[in-house]
Amino acid sequence: MTDQEAGGQPAGPGLSSVAEIRKAVQGSVPFVFRIDGAVPDSFATLDGILETFLAELGQEKIQEALSYCMKELVLNAEKANIKRIYFEEHNLKLTRREDYEKGMKGFHAELSQNLAHFLGKLRERSMSIDVLFHSAGGTFTVSVRNDALLAPMEEARIRERVSRARTFSSFTDALETSLDHTEGAGLGIMILLQFLKSIGLDEAAFSVRKENGRTVSAIVIPVSDVRLDQVRLLTEELVRQIDSLPHFPENVVGLMRLTQDANARVTDISYSISKDPSLTAELLKHVNSSYYGLPARITNISQAVKLIGMRSLHQLLYSFGFHMIIDRHHSRMKSLWEHSIRTAFYSFLLARDVKRKPEILDDAYVAGILHDLGFIAIVSLQPRTEETMRRFCSEKNIPTWVLERFTFGMKHADIGALIAQKWNFPDQLVEGIKYHHDPQQASGEHRDVVFCVYLANAVCDVERGLASWQQLDQAVLSEFGLRTEAQFLDIASTLKNTFEKHQEKVGSRGP
Repeated sequence: MTDQEAGGQPAGPGLSSVAEIRKAVQGSVPFVFRIDGAVPDSFATLDGILETFLAELGQEKIQEALSYCMKELVLNAEKANIKRIYFEEHNLKLTRREDYEKGMKGFHAELSQNLAHFLGKLRERSMSIDVLFHSAGGTFTVSVRNDALLAPMEEARIRERVSRARTFSSFTDALETSLDHTEGAGLGIMILLQFLKSIGLDEAAFSVRKENGRTVSAIVIPVSDVRLDQVRLLTEELVRQIDSLPHFPENVVGLMRLTQDANARVTDISYSISKDPSLTAELLKHVNSSYYGLPARITNISQAVKLIGMRSLHQLLYSFGFHMIIDRHHSRMKSLWEHSIRTAFYSFLLARDVKRKPEILDDAYVAGILHDLGFIAIVSLQPRTEETMRRFCSEKNIPTWVLERFTFGMKHADIGALIAQKWNFPDQLVEGIKYHHDPQQASGEHRDVVFCVYLANAVCDVERGLASWQQLDQAVLSEFGLRTEAQFLDIASTLKNTFEKHQEKVGSRGP
């Protein structure tokens, strides 16, 4: 199977290719995929091939870990090929230490600025990358072959990274280590070795060698040795952190109960609010915003409660309580808060204007506010780890949840759900948090709330350049009548415009 100009089909291998792959597994013969274009364009196809191999071998559970390892090797191969062109263009020799150190100082900056130029040069010279998958004799091998022969300094750097990785006992150790970022095969390879450890293997499974004028990097997996030790991954420190998190503010919890009590009087609710100066100020700020367009300023709490109603008050209480928790943590929480407000508003609009289900409006909004609750635990537990992880995943173009699960033992959505359960939040909010990236896992009872939160968050991710239409759950999109990218972009634009107009009126705490 040969990769074409575009670098691979975005949807993965077709039916005929799947049959070829299965035949290769069953016949213990190598299956080779050639990359002639931009490497990231081939990732979906490579993942499809890997998935088919692992399914045939009954090893689907190591897909995430091995996918990262494979992509790291492929990216390093592309970078090595480009490096040769860069050094030639600057009249530098890779084999000379002084030239190597001089060249590496500017290599990464020029690579990011002139990637198209280098990719064109690779095509001119037919410098391709071959990814070989082979299952035989109880082992599964993924090897990457490229035309750039390893230089002595490159070999030394790889050995140094492998040696350093021996001292790490977790992903956190690797992520928090101060690194020399002048060489591409740095943190990436050390994370690769941590992924191998996570599936029960050691550094012996990874190798880089010269072969027939090419460089071959490989992962060789003895299938019988594979294991996933989830107990080890879920650190005691994380469990302690969740247990030590502050409770949702007691006064806010009490007020939420009052707003849901059909027998509660406005005077009782107003008195409870008046005992908290911050909450009183927030309520009066909200009701006196231009959103309500009142002719005179309201200073009476009971009058304010009557004007905004129980539904809006209930939403305001969740927003206020969550903001109190966020304000106690890392400064990065500001951006999380802004994202949470936007997601909540989008979710509210989807429930009201698209689903047309007034009975879920409160839950759709509040679940949107709380959907990223798990980040609080992650940032407060390991702020430096979280920051490095986020930056690393962005550079490698991999989902943050992959590293979250292998670093902390679970994804941030699962962590958030644990916290919500600790705070005795209702099931619909727990599910809204837990499944905001996995909407199909939601129970039928809370499916509408989860779908609204998922789509709201997805729209935000597309706006921020973190996702594309092709990556979204098509079944959820169909539930909202969004069957084309144009329809999705149209509703995304409507949500954004409505939110921004609303913010001009009411401020930053909710509808």
